[in-house]
Amino acid sequence: MPTTTVAYRTTVCLIWGLALWHSWESRGLFVDGSAFLVQIARREWFFDFYAPRLYAMVVGQAPIMTAIFLGVTDLHLLARLLSLGLFALPTALYHLALVRVKDDAVLLAAVIAAIAVVFMTTSFFIVGEYNTAYAIAILVAVRLATAKRLTLVDGVVLAVIGGLAIRTYEAMLYLGPLLSVMIVWAIWRAPSRPWLPTTLHLLSIAGFIAGMFVAIGSLTRPYSVEHLDETIETATNFWQNMQFDLAVAAALVVVVWALVRPHDLARGKPYRWAAVCLVILALSPLLMLGDILVRPLAKSQYVARTAAGLIIASIVIFIWAYASNVRAKLPAFVVLGTQEAARRFLIFALLILLAVLPSDIFLTQSWMSYLDAMRTTVRNHDGVIAFEESPLSRYPYNLLVEAWILPSQSLALRAKQGDGIVAPPRDFNAWQPFPPAQPYPLGKYVWRD
Repeated sequence: MPTTTVAYRTTVCLIWGLALWHSWESRGLFVDGSAFLVQIARREWFFDFYAPRLYAMVVGQAPIMTAIFLGVTDLHLLARLLSLGLFALPTALYHLALVRVKDDAVLLAAVIAAIAVVFMTTSFFIVGEYNTAYAIAILVAVRLATAKRLTLVDGVVLAVIGGLAIRTYEAMLYLGPLLSVMIVWAIWRAPSRPWLPTTLHLLSIAGFIAGMFVAIGSLTRPYSVEHLDETIETATNFWQNMQFDLAVAAALVVVVWALVRPHDLARGKPYRWAAVCLVILALSPLLMLGDILVRPLAKSQYVARTAAGLIIASIVIFIWAYASNVRAKLPAFVVLGTQEAARRFLIFALLILLAVLPSDIFLTQSWMSYLDAMRTTVRNHDGVIAFEESPLSRYPYNLLVEAWILPSQSLALRAKQGDGIVAPPRDFNAWQPFPPAQPYPLGKYVWRD
């Protein structure tokens, strides 16, 4: 059975291995990422179009901008570097959280569960800054939960993270106040309050509260009213993401069981029932053998992002409760305090992570096939290419198509200026970055194989 060391090392190796693989396969170009790449190459500057998420954008784009400044003009390499920046930021934050709790089986299980249930099931749309916001929440929660006193190192980390959180994502609307109250709790329970660490902790609160107000502003004065309305409408469609649903269902089985029969946490029964969901999750890529939409879908990960934020908030509250005086009053926490129950809890979290892995591999391979089809289509034609006459309109490539981004993806994948541009479907009449017949001039920037 895995020890905390084995679980910690397995998780770290897995998340970084996936981050590097996803970056190599340019998975950051999915949907909005292609527009980011084109705009960065076109302007030779950060694509910082949305102020409420500015800081996460800039940090995530640091690798590609470094390459731009060094004179790199290969869009293929730049796509990989953009993907690396987007994946590395939340992955690094989760890694720091894992380091902090690597010797505590229960808290380590909580962090691994956050990675498995939320990050692994909603990060195909890695360009979404919510990936960073959720990682921030977990990192701050575990640093506060494990701090025995106020230290300068913790204060610096929290102040920096609080600054980043000011302009990261709208979820700070509720994560900001939650983390702020947790910091106040940490200060209150500290045996002493040295002035510099205390000041830095308070400064981090200012950052999280500022992030809350920025989030409020972004919702009351949205960049696009249509996009905000669409986001609100799709928030309840999280059920379309079967990876997320099955991972959450497995976790809920154990949570509900813990509330009703907490002593069973030291036995295998609740985990055996939860394992049914995990087996289905692990085998879910086999559903692609049938021509049905009940299967892992990349586009479905995006619609689960709002519900995922509530899961993260719940995990933060769990971490907080486990580290507080409430721990001695809740039967489930008392049982988890035993070595056998904690060990089973950790194994279960690790199994969720491993159960999500097959569908992640399947979706990444689907993306690789889609990019190959798009690249071949663009380079074998010139001028405007009708979507309906391209392979992209056919199954299974159509499952990865977002109509408005097709021209930008085409432009990013061109080997020379005369290569074709795939137009959106004929019935598409919404906004797009540029007319397919008049693509942005990218000059020296081309995709090199």
